Amino acid sequence: REWFCGQGYRDGYGANHPENAVHAYVSMVLPRIIHDNPKVRVTSARPSVQRTACVAIKAALNRWSRMTRLRGTIERIATDMLLGWGVSMTVNEPRGHDRSWDGSGPYLPRVYRIDPERFIIDPAAMHWEEARFMGHVWVCDKEDLLRRAELDETWNKEAIERLATNNGVDELRDSRDIPERRELAIYEIWVPEMADAAAELIDEAMDSALFNGTIYTVAKYQGGSNDCQCEFIRQPLPYYGPANGPYTVFGAFCVPNDPYPMSPIVACRDQIQYANDLALSQQENQKRYKRILVGDAKNPKFLQDVVNAPDMYVFAEAGLDARSLQPVEVGGSTNQHIQSVEVAKDRLDRALGMSDAMRGNIAGSASATEVAVAESASTMRIAHLKRAFQDAMDTVFRNVGWYMFHDARVVLPVGGEDARAAGMEDPVFQGGLKVGTWDDMQIDVDAYSMERTSEMLAQKRAIETFQVITQAAQAIPAMPWVKWRDLLSFLGDAQNVPQMQDFIDESVLKQMQQAPSAPQGGMQGGVVSGGPAPSPTGEAPVVPARAQAAIAASAARA
Repeated sequence: REWFCGQGYRDGYGANHPENAVHAYVSMVLPRIIHDNPKVRVTSARPSVQRTACVAIKAALNRWSRMTRLRGTIERIATDMLLGWGVSMTVNEPRGHDRSWDGSGPYLPRVYRIDPERFIIDPAAMHWEEARFMGHVWVCDKEDLLRRAELDETWNKEAIERLATNNGVDELRDSRDIPERRELAIYEIWVPEMADAAAELIDEAMDSALFNGTIYTVAKYQGGSNDCQCEFIRQPLPYYGPANGPYTVFGAFCVPNDPYPMSPIVACRDQIQYANDLALSQQENQKRYKRILVGDAKNPKFLQDVVNAPDMYVFAEAGLDARSLQPVEVGGSTNQHIQSVEVAKDRLDRALGMSDAMRGNIAGSASATEVAVAESASTMRIAHLKRAFQDAMDTVFRNVGWYMFHDARVVLPVGGEDARAAGMEDPVFQGGLKVGTWDDMQIDVDAYSMERTSEMLAQKRAIETFQVITQAAQAIPAMPWVKWRDLLSFLGDAQNVPQMQDFIDESVLKQMQQAPSAPQGGMQGGVVSGGPAPSPTGEAPVVPARAQAAIAASAARA
């Protein structure tokens, strides 16, 4: 983090790294991972049963991401992921101004960024998905917690009153010089294996599987022997939420047999340090560079005249020896220094996957093939980071969708095309759908919806999509044996237009195919009721017979 900030942040907070490869890498990769609010698709393994529910949850999720300003939160998480790893927490809580201590009022799922240094995970786990417990620490005022305990009987008010303030809080803030605030460090631990008899009975009675573990709330205090001890300040709470828990870990690479993921910057830490050490050494030598003149001490007037003379001044000095005035250079960078720095930078670029093509700097000596190969290698590495981030975002949206599917308290306004497709006259989403089972539903973030797309590429895709749809619309009636929806879905994924298969209304198409043919000839409503006339050479008409029937049916309805 200090390498990323540099010494210019907070008046010398960071480290002096002339190359600052950490900032260069994050600034180039971050916009490629997250640039805009993500958009989702919701499908079901039972489309006939959950079709309406899929459309409603899709509309609610897309509206929710904009309503909660999700982009800013996941941008912070993406930065954590590039520096090490990121963590998010998904909860369901009362909405903004409607929030009250008693929990009444409409609810809204929220996603919060958890500081990786405040994240707790089972150290014995081989992977974060196999952890037997996860948790995090948060800071709050002691007075606020006591007021909450007066309204919520699950809190242990007597135990909270016994806690000493600021115990362990300074450790969470990098020893910043902050005035006394009478705060407490609270630890919340989610244990999926711990069962709750009452919660399991409720699940059994309701024929549901909403209970998934227990949440424990702990606070640290200083014991009599100066040893740090902990105390439960709240009753264990049954966790009603997704089976994978409230936390989602964002990681670029998995480390075998370790729960903490790893970023490329962490893997290349030694190369970054070595490159900056050489660059710092060259920088210091360059600062010490001096060019001085050494002259004959027997002629001080001449030396002073040389110092005071203006540029391009010519001296006429009798009997001047060529050795009377010699330039001397001290310090500076040698060719060996420069070559060492370049070798270290090239090695670091290879390790991080950065290239001149990725930076936008292409030397004139590089051929088109070399540029294409370098860009392909960089694109492959960036694609892996995008895929890892998108997989984590799929989990986040699925956690949010879980609350929308099960909790009737979730209420939020929706609008736009998704609301019209759901047939909502009053575009307000009401949670607690419970149509079918939640496991049958699939939530996916649209490919490339989060990253920035250039204007030229967006226009190119729009034109190509228009051409594909217009050509397919003419060919579908003539070749009904082709699985057009699967084909358009395949083309849409290749063109980064995942909704391409939805641009053709199959219900209207079936109505046109089943409509009776209209009589030939005549004009009705500006549309020719008959098919095209044969060509002068007697060739068959260009438009197939099925398409002619569809056109005739359309003209008859007009």
